[in-house]
Amino acid sequence: MDPNLPPAIADPEKWLRDQQQWAADMKERADRAQQELAANTTTLTSRDNAVTVTVNPSGVLLDLRLSSHADRMSGAQLTASIMETYRKACGRGAARTVEIMSQVVGDDSEAMDFLRAALPPADEDDEQDRRPW
Repeated sequence: MDPNLPPAIADPEKWLRDQQQWAADMKERADRAQQELAANTTTLTSRDNAVTVTVNPSGVLLDLRLSSHADRMSGAQLTASIMETYRKACGRGAARTVEIMSQVVGDDSEAMDFLRAALPPADEDDEQDRRPW
């Protein structure tokens, strides 16, 4: 084998095995990501414990629950609590989506830049409330 030749020419069988292994690894990561994305729902309770929301990775509201604390709130307070909790849940779901997809395409890629640009930004004040997935 001539070390100056490109790998595909120097040892085409090894190059083919490497490509097949790379494709199999990529498929495995993509399959795992698909499963994790399907299970990526976020449930979050408001700071005042009046509201609990569940959203999917796209930010679709799947569930909204109001506790007895909500009965003592004005309409404006309840609306603010619902919206804040919903916004934070969407941000957490988006952050998890980025985490899942970075395992497939790499954290430092054009695809991840595109994904990050399409998702809502994380709240700075949300970092202190963040719980493990």
